[in-house]
Amino acid sequence: MKVFVDRIGARGDGIAVTEGGPIYIPGALPGEWVRIGKIKHRRGVARAEVRELLEASPARVTPGCFHYNNCGGCVAQHLGKELYAAWKQEHVERVFLGAGLKAQVLPVLFVPIGSRRRVRMEFRVVGDETLLGFREAGSAWIVDVNDCIVATAGIVEVLPILRQFLPRFGGVGWVSVTELSNGLDVVVSSQDQPDMNLRMDAAAFCAEAGVSRLSWANRQGQTEPILIIDQPIVCFADASVAPPPLCFLQPTTQGETELRNFVLEAMGVSEKVVDLYAGCGAFALPLAAEGKSIHAVEAVAAQAEAINSSSSKGSTTIDVRDLWRQPLQVVELNRFDAVIIDPPRAGATPQINQLAVSSVPSIVYVSCNPVTFARDALLLLNGGYKIGPVQPVDQFVWSHHIELMAQFTRIAGK
Repeated sequence: MKVFVDRIGARGDGIAVTEGGPIYIPGALPGEWVRIGKIKHRRGVARAEVRELLEASPARVTPGCFHYNNCGGCVAQHLGKELYAAWKQEHVERVFLGAGLKAQVLPVLFVPIGSRRRVRMEFRVVGDETLLGFREAGSAWIVDVNDCIVATAGIVEVLPILRQFLPRFGGVGWVSVTELSNGLDVVVSSQDQPDMNLRMDAAAFCAEAGVSRLSWANRQGQTEPILIIDQPIVCFADASVAPPPLCFLQPTTQGETELRNFVLEAMGVSEKVVDLYAGCGAFALPLAAEGKSIHAVEAVAAQAEAINSSSSKGSTTIDVRDLWRQPLQVVELNRFDAVIIDPPRAGATPQINQLAVSSVPSIVYVSCNPVTFARDALLLLNGGYKIGPVQPVDQFVWSHHIELMAQFTRIAGK
């Protein structure tokens, strides 16, 4: 079947609008004629693979990664720079239009290729070989990789050493590698706990791979240290903190800097600030360094303790609290001049409901999901706030993910 591709969908698939409805075609670009294979329907969505590219778009480029056609980690390496930027921008604008949110969307800010400071890979031992990589799109199969062009050089360089050491943990599992300020933080998850022989050999592995901390995680994600050569440190501007394993971090230092600069500028003359979903203090600690009175709220106790143990915390107070189940109430919020909120992908509706009826003058919302951002933003607008320009940041290069940030200010008299 021959079809014309009209546009790119939210997840990077080409979309052909036909009499029978839209067909989602991975790897196809707007303006292209393609011959597709059998149309498969799943959950009400029609999908098909490209069998033959009949007429290519001038915006198509050769992917820079050898593994791109198989690996499910990236979806947009075949997009030229201008088309890629337009796709990211239009995705946010389409979400807002569909939700009924009227807001100015600024041009997307991009981070450099090769700047992702954390990767999580699957591994499986097959005979004498160890597969290490990302899952194939729509499959549990592991695409074995020797390189990853979105990751930092420090992470890529350790992959061969990691591949040799991982079989010691058993036949199957996953590994997280994070590049911090003073080395790599590695967490391995496997079914069996590390034995004594592995623990004895860990020092040699860490020394060769430049690993500051090696930890093991069970299937529930609970971690225990195997060896700590040097306490891992992450720096947020001039503030430093010792993060726990698998802590929340922005995926790139460059993107984190853009977010932090936006937050710091938006705080302006505000003196009393509450940082909701504070993580390890990426915003709270730099603000404390400026002399502001900060109250940091974080659900993960280990992350809250990292803030509390930082020499950069100043007078920051900390509250361990699940804001979805126990949001700050209006009487608590009204003690502050400004609020920073950076929730997970699900958004923060219970907390936003309280903010919408508070008298807090300024709110900065950082989001990794345009859909839940738009939903929560409408609640604030209906509560008497106005929204400033929305700034997208492309931290997840060549994926369909996008980060957003915007400031909301309460309208006088509302």
